[in-house]
Order: sequence, then C-alpha cells, then structure tokens
Amino acid sequence: MMNHTDPDPNTLLAMQRNLMASDRTLMAWIRTSLSLIGFGFTLAKVFQSLAEEHVFVRGPAGNVWSAEAVGMALLLLGVFALVAAIFDHRREVKQLRTAGLQRRFSLPSAVASLLAIVGCMGLLSVAMRH
Repeated sequence: MMNHTDPDPNTLLAMQRNLMASDRTLMAWIRTSLSLIGFGFTLAKVFQSLAEEHVFVRGPAGNVWSAEAVGMALLLLGVFALVAAIFDHRREVKQLRTAGLQRRFSLPSAVASLLAIVGCMGLLSVAMRH
C-alpha cells in the first residue's frame, strides 16, 4: 500500500510538470478536434455547392457521398477524439493525485468537456435533420 505522505519538493515539481504536460496534450486534442469538426463543415459546404452544380463526388464503391454524410463523419470523428482525450487526461490526473498532487481546477478539461457537449448537440442536430 502507498504511503500518503506529502511528496518532497522535487517530486511535487515533477508531478506539476507532468500535469501541465497533460494539460497541453489535452489542449492539442481540443485544437485537433475543432479542426476536424471545422473541416467537416467546410467539406459539407463544398459538397453541397458541387451538388447544386450537379457535380457529385463518388466513393470507392461508386456511391455518391452526400454533404451531410461527410460533415457528419468528420464531426463524429472530432467529437470521438475529444471525448477519448478527456478520458485519457482524467486518467493521468487521477494517477498524479494518487501520487500526492493536490486537486485543482483544470481549465483545459472544462473547455474540452463543454466542447464535447456542444459537439454532441451538433451531431444530434445534424442527425435530426435526416
């Protein structure tokens, strides 16, 4: 069983650096997820304008790719990546807390959680239109 005494200052600083690295990784995933989501909406608009010109993009199986399907796929990928990153971040923070790091508010975690909720609402909005 672990001894829950306060860690020495060097260990505490190392844990704080690990926490900040975890926060930076989560922020990178936030940026990646937002890029996927934004790219999905951009591609959806491009596909929509192509369809208005009667130009259709076909997939490898010969099926026509709709704007909604492309947008939904990238939106889904962005939200899934963000949710997975949130769970990974929380696991890392839990390990650091077990080792003796004090609990603190995590702004990147709060932002990521809110964006994941907004992304899920976007997914529901797109899905409800079909």
